[in-house]
Amino acid sequence: MQGYILHTQRQKGEDLIVRVLTESKIKTLYRFYGARHSLVHIGHRIDFVQESNGIFLPKLRSVMHLGFGWERELERVYVWQRFIGLLDKHLRDIYEVDRFYMEVLDEAARKLLKQNPMRVMIEAYSQILSKEGRKPSQASNNSECFLCGEALGEDIALARSFMAAHRHCARGLHTQMGKIKDFLSTGDSLRLSDEEVRSLYEVLLLGF
Repeated sequence: MQGYILHTQRQKGEDLIVRVLTESKIKTLYRFYGARHSLVHIGHRIDFVQESNGIFLPKLRSVMHLGFGWERELERVYVWQRFIGLLDKHLRDIYEVDRFYMEVLDEAARKLLKQNPMRVMIEAYSQILSKEGRKPSQASNNSECFLCGEALGEDIALARSFMAAHRHCARGLHTQMGKIKDFLSTGDSLRLSDEEVRSLYEVLLLGF
């Protein structure tokens, strides 16, 4: 079985409780002496065996780290792990999931080898919002402020989940609608400058 480690929580001694995203479920597993092993780490893609005894949490066994070349670059790892942490919070009370979430992470992990890590993550974030029906172009008329419902001008504030509002209605990224309209519609960041990508990444860090 394969999956991504979303979260680890230290228990007595060096044991860990580990949350793993697989194609169909989010599994909560117990790893004896897990804190000793660097391969049991947030964001790692692993191959593993689940061993159940019917009494306590299933055990995480025979773990193999399925590494990526970019994991030697600290900046890429840092951006990746922050995204994984936000996704873990977003999926905290969910146990069964669509394989879509694994596919998004697989695609992002492949892109991270060569692309700007922040660009990769805002596109993955946009994909998830779209799948969940929470992308601004799907959830509401993006020409209206999501707080007051009045028409928006060119100057906007971009809030959590890329929701657009008047600058006097919401705190958030101050930007211009024309600069990000294409990205909000398509989820493709190709036309965005690195500076615009960095600004949208700051919005991403507000959470899902």
